[in-house]
Amino acid sequence: MTLFQLFVGLCLVVAWSIRPFLYKPVAASFPFKMSPAFTSTWLVVALLLTFPLLGNLFLSDWYNILLSPFVIIAVYKGISLFYLIKLQQVVNKKSTSSSVFLSFIALALGSLFNNLFLGEGLSVIKVISIVGFGVLGLFFLVKGDARRLSPSGKKAFGMVTIIMASYQVSDHLAIPQIGWYSYLLISSIVMFAVSFMHGISKRDFKKMFLNRSIACAGMFYAASEFLVIYASINILPVSIVGVFLRLAVPIVMIYSAVKYREQSLKNQLTFGVCAFLLALPIILL
Repeated sequence: MTLFQLFVGLCLVVAWSIRPFLYKPVAASFPFKMSPAFTSTWLVVALLLTFPLLGNLFLSDWYNILLSPFVIIAVYKGISLFYLIKLQQVVNKKSTSSSVFLSFIALALGSLFNNLFLGEGLSVIKVISIVGFGVLGLFFLVKGDARRLSPSGKKAFGMVTIIMASYQVSDHLAIPQIGWYSYLLISSIVMFAVSFMHGISKRDFKKMFLNRSIACAGMFYAASEFLVIYASINILPVSIVGVFLRLAVPIVMIYSAVKYREQSLKNQLTFGVCAFLLALPIILL
């Protein structure tokens, strides 16, 4: 792994360490459906602003892109992302640690599928480490902060995990076929449409731009999403991007223990250190 790849990976870690804490005030103060609505709105704004520069990635072959069967995957992501963000906020309101730690199980499921059936081609030691992430995530359900979740919270935890795992597969399949910009454009517009079908009012829409917490979270999400997709296509394999994103989890957990009293610092630190150690073979080998 080159120094530039490590730098990009560090940027991903920083972005994913900040994102849950920008979304937590929104989860506490607004209906859960508000989160996918403002997320999709700011993604569409970012796409409109970048269209003069990047729009040719879609316009140059728009006819074939829209007729491609892989557009269905982009539509799926837009619809399911509405529910993922909504359900993740259900978990985040109760336990920020759980809202990020579930991604370890998702990483294991998605990466195993990609390597077994789609030829992603990670080495054996890296696959073993990723499987270890999944085992650690399941253990977190029993001994970590996730055990505080209500039955409905645990159900949301499970649903988010499955949806998130599917994205590693869908991204791996669709982005090479229709391009990352077209994929992001279609999925964002679909999520925007689904959000407003769920009853977002004009007053709510104004809050997306005028409320500081919502606007900051939306803008940061859009910028970080561009970074993740670009890194996945041009700099790092999808599974390795996933690993870097999960390295933010120990940081989130430690801060959550101090700020929100989620379990003991020792408990959170133990899970965080284990996650970091599992990531080392993936990054260094």
